Amino acid sequence: MAWLRRTISWHRRKLAALLTALGMFALVSHLSGASSAAEASGQVVVTTAHLAAGAPITSSDVSLHSLPASAIPADALTLMEEVVGHSAAVELSPHTTLQAGLLVSGAPAAAGRSLVPITVHDSQLREILSPGLRIALVSAGPDVPGILTDDAVVHTLPSPVETSFVSSTQAALVLVDVPADLAAEVAVLGQSGQLSVFLTG
Repeated sequence: MAWLRRTISWHRRKLAALLTALGMFALVSHLSGASSAAEASGQVVVTTAHLAAGAPITSSDVSLHSLPASAIPADALTLMEEVVGHSAAVELSPHTTLQAGLLVSGAPAAAGRSLVPITVHDSQLREILSPGLRIALVSAGPDVPGILTDDAVVHTLPSPVETSFVSSTQAALVLVDVPADLAAEVAVLGQSGQLSVFLTG
């Protein structure tokens, strides 16, 4: 009987040691997983205010924000200097993660000129348009019929981006460079479907 008790006691000590080792392994695995999860994040530039299409972006309009790596778009912008001084290519809501396709590419509007968004739903026409192309804007509205200006230039066709913050209407926007004194009128008519676009050269 003494031999049997010694055998059981030995097995108990061995089992206790095994359970202790398993407990330590589980603890290390948990801490390692928590550490990996904490490291799997990054900083991106997000908007802190509502921005109209064509609006210049200042340092007060954006900030750096930490996101899980799985939530960061592939072309997300991560430096403030990549954003500040540029203009919004489409209307942007607060807390939008900024991507290159959401910003205007190219030089800003010259003195006496403004960048204004207009809606062009005709996909075939959009394929013809390109930055630098001169166009005429013709009003189809009841109040101001006729040629609004023949001194407009296509500035930017916003690139499609994978974000829930850009609607199909915004994706149809085209930024045009127009005389500053016509900017407000072009913006109102251009986003309400009351402008037609004609190529002039």
